[in-house]
Amino acid sequence: MSQSRVRFIGSRELHRDLPKVLDSLEDPNARFVLTIHSKPKAVLIGAEAFLQLLRGHTPSDRLLALQLGALVQGLESAIASDDSVDADEVQDVEELAVV
Repeated sequence: MSQSRVRFIGSRELHRDLPKVLDSLEDPNARFVLTIHSKPKAVLIGAEAFLQLLRGHTPSDRLLALQLGALVQGLESAIASDDSVDADEVQDVEELAVV
C-alpha cells in the first residue's frame, strides 16, 4: 500500500507555485493542507484521489483524516482555551499511528 504524501502549503506559496502544485496532484497519493496564518483551512487532492475517496476509505485516508482533525482541534484549542480535544479521538490517532 502506498502512503499519502502530505505537504503543508501556505496561501502565498500556493499562489506562487500553483502550476507545480496542480502537476503534483496527478499523483493520487499527493495531499496538500492549505494553511492561512499557520491554521489549516483546506485539503487539496487530485481528481483521481477524490474518486478513490468516493469509492471507499483506505486505512491511510482514515489516518490522514484523524491526524488532520487532531491538528485542527489542537490549533483551535490554542486559540480558545475552553475547547479540548476529545480523548477518544486522541486514542484513535495513537492506535492508527501504530498500524
